[in-house]
Amino acid sequence: MPTRDLPASGPRRRPRWRYWMVAVTLAVTAALTSWTAMGPLRLTAGEEAPLSQGKPATASSSEGGRWSAERAVDGDTKSRWSSTFADPQWLGVDLGAPARIDSVVLNWESAYATEFEIQVSPDGLAWTSIYRTGNGTGGTQRLDVSGEGRYVRMYGTKRATGYGYSLWEFQVFGALTGASATPVAPQTSGAASGTPSASGTPGSSSPSQSHPAGHGNGATGAPTPGDYVLAERPVTGVTPSTANPPRRDHREFQANCAVSHRLEDDPIVFFNRPGASHDHTFMGNTTTNAASTMQSLPRGATTCRVPGDKSGYWMPTLLNGNTPIVPQGPQVIYYKSGVRDYTSVRPFPPGLRFLVGSPMTTAAQFESSPAYQKGWECGNSYDNVDFPANCPSGTQLNVRMQAPSCWDGRHLDTPDHVSHIVYPVNGVCPTSHPVAVPMIEFKMAWPVSGDMSQVRLSSGRGYSFHYDFYNVWDTPTLAALVKHCINAGRQCDSRGYDQFEPGAGAALDEQYQVPGSRTVLSRSGWTATASGGADTAARMLDGDTGTRWTSGAPMTNGQSFTVDMRSVRTVSGVSLLSTGADHARGYQVFLSTDGRNWTGPVASGKGFTNQTLVDFEARDARHVRVVQTGSASNWWSVAEFTVFSG
Repeated sequence: MPTRDLPASGPRRRPRWRYWMVAVTLAVTAALTSWTAMGPLRLTAGEEAPLSQGKPATASSSEGGRWSAERAVDGDTKSRWSSTFADPQWLGVDLGAPARIDSVVLNWESAYATEFEIQVSPDGLAWTSIYRTGNGTGGTQRLDVSGEGRYVRMYGTKRATGYGYSLWEFQVFGALTGASATPVAPQTSGAASGTPSASGTPGSSSPSQSHPAGHGNGATGAPTPGDYVLAERPVTGVTPSTANPPRRDHREFQANCAVSHRLEDDPIVFFNRPGASHDHTFMGNTTTNAASTMQSLPRGATTCRVPGDKSGYWMPTLLNGNTPIVPQGPQVIYYKSGVRDYTSVRPFPPGLRFLVGSPMTTAAQFESSPAYQKGWECGNSYDNVDFPANCPSGTQLNVRMQAPSCWDGRHLDTPDHVSHIVYPVNGVCPTSHPVAVPMIEFKMAWPVSGDMSQVRLSSGRGYSFHYDFYNVWDTPTLAALVKHCINAGRQCDSRGYDQFEPGAGAALDEQYQVPGSRTVLSRSGWTATASGGADTAARMLDGDTGTRWTSGAPMTNGQSFTVDMRSVRTVSGVSLLSTGADHARGYQVFLSTDGRNWTGPVASGKGFTNQTLVDFEARDARHVRVVQTGSASNWWSVAEFTVFSG
């Protein structure tokens, strides 16, 4: 499908040497009395040290690696943080433990805030404002404040110039009141976008937006008391690529995943707290819930066309009045290159998880976010920040939204669930987040039209749309698709096939698996019988997808077919390929060595797409029986039935 080019870059920043000339001139004129741009701070005897100095810092964005967040808390007034050119932006610091906040010093570069707040938080999610001004003057501002929190941030809402926000130093003074967290995370910087994260709007302190510390430890996902989840195998020594490979219009593949269930759960933001979030619509992994980890999710089934994609994808539920509206059939989830050098993109690390957008964004923040892609659409109505007032009868409501794609290489999760992965700057990852990973783009469609006045999200208005991603891809499968499609600049379907380059083949085999990873048993001599349409049963074994077995009647619970493989084999999975909506709505798989005594079900689940791939523990069997456990007006049919070994 066609994709849109990356957004154009913002206004060109003035040359850095001009700022240095101005700084030097001012310094000479003031006879070295100013401490702006004068080098590392020297504390005199008895002078109070900032609680913030040298602590982990994050930001909504950075103009580039030279201006990353940690440079505002390094004690060196020759280095600084600088954001991208948009409102709002924020810079925050993790003090490592709860603290009493007495004062904050902001040492601004010429790009300062005229309107900003100082906010504190106990957990990096729920924020309370302890200072607010609409008349910021820049320069060096010492603010006497009173508050408590582990996290402190400057939240800017209006810039004094056409550039971003820039601080030489951000200093927090007070006293620690609690024990330090273990472990204290390495310094990180950068964050999701120009919009707030799930932390909420300025001054928000709603308990519904807070969460306990502890989201899992490395690839295991087991709960721990830490706020940061470290990757089991960090990626180090990477320099962001500035290469310009030959232009390719498309560098992508699709993950087609259907809706599986709805819950008021969010295992990223509200881990182990069932019912604590607004209602979510889940796709992909069928077991995703509040307690999901990297130990539990791989054991689940998936609604994605590729069986190796057991990732969790979820978003706020759409409602028309109080009636939930659920997307029908497989939805399009693109995996693209978000950077200019598409050859540098590498697969996600196992267990990476993050949020895209926030339920607390304003309309302006939603529209200005780098995540925004055309907004809400229906019929001929495009670029709507909120829901259209009316959609032509029979149309669908659509939205597109893109995720950040530059990873810090160290964390699978951070307290705000966004700081470890950021958006590229002018097509290049910042040095603080040098690892280019796939850019996920949701393209969702809801079957709702007509009067849209009662349409809403469980999270609020249309501009509160956001989504979550929890990576549980089979590593070789994801690597094959990234290499064959993104790195090669192709426009692939979910199998990794580019119809414009048919000679390049596909990344995956006909069963949507890495070629050679599974043994497909020869069906020579096999026979099939069925509870209905028995005269066509052999067609599911003939190797021709243009023929099929059909039940000859609408789907009802208990319909079945049985395949005799003529000898005992070791089997570990089956594939049921249908031609459309005639796939089984539910299934159970039974095995037998003699056709009389049956074991099982060895696997069961629901059918969501025209191909149902089922894995189970390897067992010896001669006979395989599949029982249909759902119901639908469609007849049940199978074009090809395949059995795997190994």
